[in-house]
Amino acid sequence: AKMDAAELESQWGYALESEVIVLNELHESAASERRALANRLKPIIAAPPLTLTVNRKHKHPYEVLNRAFVLAFSNYHVPISLDSQDRRWFCVWSHAPRMSDGEGKALWQWFRRGGFAAVAAWLWRRDVSAFDAGASPKWTDYKYSLIEHSMSQTESFLVGMIRGRHGEFAKGAVCGPYGALCERVQAMAPPGAKVYQAALLHAFSEAGWVDMGRLASSEFTTKKHIFAAPDVVRMMSKSDIRRLVEDVAPGALKVVK
Repeated sequence: AKMDAAELESQWGYALESEVIVLNELHESAASERRALANRLKPIIAAPPLTLTVNRKHKHPYEVLNRAFVLAFSNYHVPISLDSQDRRWFCVWSHAPRMSDGEGKALWQWFRRGGFAAVAAWLWRRDVSAFDAGASPKWTDYKYSLIEHSMSQTESFLVGMIRGRHGEFAKGAVCGPYGALCERVQAMAPPGAKVYQAALLHAFSEAGWVDMGRLASSEFTTKKHIFAAPDVVRMMSKSDIRRLVEDVAPGALKVVK
């Protein structure tokens, strides 16, 4: 089935009955809908879910096998917002210049003189026995670039702060309440960047920091939610990480009176 990205919002979903879905022009409609298109496509691109729901006009909806292969094209350098945790998209960008009218005409003449059959024969002979449908797609330079450009101004600022261990993130670990942390970081933000909790939590993920959950220790019995840098997690115990966010030197003795 051929369709535009806007048709994905249709309530009917007849294209889901197809084995191949071609998106002619992949592009998010507005900045306010960032990642909405990617989230809409997630269940279609990979299984689970094993089935997808198709609504039929004036009839009951029914389930179809989730076997669609999604192929998307776009002229936009950032057609969709992806995050670093994506394991669905294989992204390639062509730097070939636009063909002239003569080049386009010659290409189509070749297709009609047997080019279609030649392409089909090449694909048929290609050895794909080692292909693993369950493996993550290969990462490309364009995908790295796409992820970087998918971040908002606020997310990009926060990821830079976290990776660089600047300001509040200098110790390599921080704890909640994150609303208060956002207020402190806001003072360092560039004009126009609004630091809010959802952006901060997403920035932790993009920067590779580890969600430690709510930690307590014999010394600090009240649990606090902590994010820590990977090297801190490898080198320190949970108790020492809790000490770190409390500004107590890891391994220091506590004096009990």
